[in-house]
Parts: sequence; structure tokens; C-alpha cells
Amino acid sequence: MNLFVSNLIAGLDKGLEHPEFLLEMTAPFHGLVGIEFFIHTYSKAYMNQLEHIEEWTNGLPLAFHGPFVTVEASSVPGTREYCWLMESYEKAFQLVKEFGGSHVVFHDHECFVKPEKKKKLQKQSFENMKRLEEMAAKWGLRLFLENLALPSKGTPLFEQDEYIELFEQFPRSDCLIDIGHLGVAGWDMEHVISALKGRIKAYHLHNNDGKADSHCRIGEGVISYEYFFDLYCNYTPEADLTLEYGDNHRITPEQVIADLRYVWEKIKGGKN
Repeated sequence: MNLFVSNLIAGLDKGLEHPEFLLEMTAPFHGLVGIEFFIHTYSKAYMNQLEHIEEWTNGLPLAFHGPFVTVEASSVPGTREYCWLMESYEKAFQLVKEFGGSHVVFHDHECFVKPEKKKKLQKQSFENMKRLEEMAAKWGLRLFLENLALPSKGTPLFEQDEYIELFEQFPRSDCLIDIGHLGVAGWDMEHVISALKGRIKAYHLHNNDGKADSHCRIGEGVISYEYFFDLYCNYTPEADLTLEYGDNHRITPEQVIADLRYVWEKIKGGKN
């Protein structure tokens, strides 16, 4: 099990201009808490900074979230969007391999899904995931398929049971459950975690009001993290955990450190 802080808290557009902000959050844990980085191939400046993170992460555990801004996983072969999807993930796989990573987190779509378009988009996303799974395997990596089903994206591309069934058809990929997304979608937390317990390798942790995917602190919202950690310890005690907070809540390093200590206590039975 590894514990991470997502660099989302620093802001997607700000990139990695202020690494001291992330290091302040991880420092009290003496190498036991790492950083999960978003890969944004649309920004050359961001990618240049990302390629040099080893200069300041100093051996911290690292994890990587695949491209999703300007990248559409349900795009049609032969289109410019499809070429960019494949090019972006090829770059991501290469970068993650260079850093010694084992996986890349994946979003199955970003577009708004109308009910009448669902089946077509779902089929295309599925086919694209198959190709990306093969590409990842050539790099010795695995995709972590993340649950979305957000109301802001329209009709869920994969409903709760459709998402669960995906993993029967993707043997070389694994499962990442985003607890904030799960709460907004209204999915049954225990049903999902118990059904996928053998495939869940990681979680994204954040909270919200049950309506919007706002990426608040884990104690600020309608999702019960006491309940989640009971399920976690029962079903998936080896899965990685990432605090994936947004940069729009004025969350301080001190608050993140407090939340990390709470998480550490729940999963290890004692404070760091």
C-alpha cells in the first residue's frame, strides 16, 4: 500500500512551478507519502517540468494519472482526436516507464453523453481501451480504469454494473475507484468494492455535496470516510490511496498533513 497526494491541489494550469508546495505536504512522513502526477500532453511547458521531477522528488513514491484534458477516449479512429489520444498515451507510457512506474490512471471519456449516443460512444471507448491496454502492456504497464459516471457528463457511459463487468474483459488492466465520483453518481459503495475487491489497486479520495464533483477535503462533504475505511480494511487493505483535492478550496499544506495523518491512522492503526 502506498499513500499519495495528487498534484491537482497545485492546479492543472499552474503545472509544477512551485514544487515546494507539494514537498511541504509530504515532508513530515519521511518518504512514506508520495505524489501522484497528472500528465498533460497539451502543454509543452508542463511536460518539460514533469520530465524533471526526479530532480526534486528525491526518491518519493510516484504515481501517474494519464492525459484527459483535450484527450477524448471515445474518439473515432481516423480522426484528429483519435490520433491525439493515441499519441498522448504513447508519450505518457514512455514517461511513466522512464520513472519506474507500474500503471497509468485512465478516464474512459470526457465528452457529454446523450442517451441516444451512449451505445455508440461506449462501443468506441471500449475498443480504444483495448488498444491502449495492448500499448500499455508493451511498455510493461497496466491501465487503472477509473469510474466516472458524473451527472455533468450526461448519461453515464458505464453504469455501476456495466463498470463492474468491464474488468472481466480487461485482464491486463486494474481498477481505480474514485470515491468522490462514486458518491456523486450514487453508486453503492459496498457493492462496488466487494464486487471488485480482487481488482481494485487504488482509490482517489475527496468529498463533495453529492451533486458536484468538487474535490473537497475528505471530511467536508456527504461521503462518510469512516464507512469507507471500514470497507477498505475489510476488502482491499493493500490498495493505494491518493488524496485528490482541488486547487479551488484554499486547502493548506497543514490541512493536507492532518488528513494524511487521519488516513494513516485508519489504515495502519497508529499515527505517523
